[in-house]
Amino acid sequence: MQITIHPFQEVDLEETDQVVMAAYNITHSREESLVRYLNLQPGGSFVAKHNNIIVGFGGALNYGPFAYVGLMSVHPAMQRQGIGHLILQQLLVWLDEQRCPTALLDATPLGAPIYRYFQFVEDDQTVVMHLARQFSQPLQLTDNVAPLRAEEWPALVAFDAPHFGAERGAVLASYRDDGPERVLVAHDDNGQITGYLIAQSRSLGPWIATNAASAEGLLQYALTLSFDVAPGVFLSANNTEALRLLAHYGFQPQRGLSHMRRGKPLDRARHRAIYGQTSLGLG
Repeated sequence: MQITIHPFQEVDLEETDQVVMAAYNITHSREESLVRYLNLQPGGSFVAKHNNIIVGFGGALNYGPFAYVGLMSVHPAMQRQGIGHLILQQLLVWLDEQRCPTALLDATPLGAPIYRYFQFVEDDQTVVMHLARQFSQPLQLTDNVAPLRAEEWPALVAFDAPHFGAERGAVLASYRDDGPERVLVAHDDNGQITGYLIAQSRSLGPWIATNAASAEGLLQYALTLSFDVAPGVFLSANNTEALRLLAHYGFQPQRGLSHMRRGKPLDRARHRAIYGQTSLGLG
């Protein structure tokens, strides 16, 4: 069987989306995520083809100090034939050419052995939580949390970078543009940013806060918004404050993943300020 690896292109969108949906056994389209790969980092994602038919996908986003690998997908009918290895190998070659020192990803138990083969090691656990019940008490909204004001966008990007570990203004802007009113910002009494949360249609994140009060205020406001489904959150299993807060507001763990690293260790705020990732693919 001959498998060829090709750069992901816009013409591949519909076919690739079907592969991703089948691989993850989901019914909702992931085209929005695929478009982000195309727009945010052209050349950083690849498809695998068999007889000119797309059978797999994988993407990476290079933030500079590190990259995130995500949405690794192989059609169920073509799994266990080395296709995932080929895609990941191409992604790592591309990252090496970019001189990116560290690659990160969140792996399922099924996928983890592939990553270990390529020298990924586990350095944390990621937990996926979903809202399972509505909070039983009235939400107490605070004056210190409000939707983003356009003029404070540069300050929000600057606030995010040291906590995330890299500048990612383009990524944040892509989610802001989906709905600026869903970008929530917390301030201290002096008007300085102490946290923010982007309430996506299916999940909460990115969500960063420097203190528990700001994190809770952001969550309370977010839960007054409408969602397509009960929202999820992706976060470090070692962020005990975030886990406590989410459980208090009716979120329950759904599954656990291995947070894996290839390359230099990183000093990031996963256990402290990062209450929710953007996604499992973009970190």
